[in-house]
Amino acid sequence: MDNSTGNPRKIGFSSHLQDDSERMAKTSLADKAYVRIKEWIIAFRLKPGTHLTIGQLAEALDISRTPVREALSRLEQEYLVVRTPMKGFAVKGMDLKEIADLFEVRTAIELLAVKQAARRIDAGTRRQLADSLASAARWIEKGETSRSLKLEQSFHMNILMASGNIPLAEIGRGILGRIWTIQTFNIITSDMLAAAHEEHMDVFRPLSAGDAKAAEASMRRHMKHTTQALMIRLKDRNDIIHNAITFDFKA
Repeated sequence: MDNSTGNPRKIGFSSHLQDDSERMAKTSLADKAYVRIKEWIIAFRLKPGTHLTIGQLAEALDISRTPVREALSRLEQEYLVVRTPMKGFAVKGMDLKEIADLFEVRTAIELLAVKQAARRIDAGTRRQLADSLASAARWIEKGETSRSLKLEQSFHMNILMASGNIPLAEIGRGILGRIWTIQTFNIITSDMLAAAHEEHMDVFRPLSAGDAKAAEASMRRHMKHTTQALMIRLKDRNDIIHNAITFDFKA
């Protein structure tokens, strides 16, 4: 009890509220900084290789250094920025070898996921996948690349979840997140989306029927075609690629 006022824990309770309020304010500012800096990177206002000075970013955003530092740490987890030897950050450039390796790992994960999903498919999962594909088709027809891309991406995430393999889904989510970050750089065309959608339908049909072998074969073809299309697009993007390599399309 507070002897001076007779109110139990009044000062301590007020202090906790103030601390929580300050933490929420900092979190909100960090979120805003994260969104704005990410927008600048994707729009190439901050180009690959650009050194990021926390003080300059804080000044540009009119906030303190702490939320900027938190935002950069989040962007580092998304592989959009990297730490530099001088304890700063820089915008990460894309390495074709690294991207090819990501797709190789992604393929292995998705092939296992679609087999396991086919073996335990239920009515709810069928409906969820079918609804997602139908919505994607409508947005593709309207030329809404951004919305249809998100729905096509959710198709893959839903298959990971439908596998029932939690560790696989967690690993897959991380790999897909890195690949989807790459796709935000105006890499995906409407033609690529339309082709991917048709291949998603090819995966869905045997998956829905519980045919694990056929679903795996369809997913393998889809992964090969997607990898080829993306790598071809990336090889022409000298603005974001800093290490050109020869990629073997044999799979």
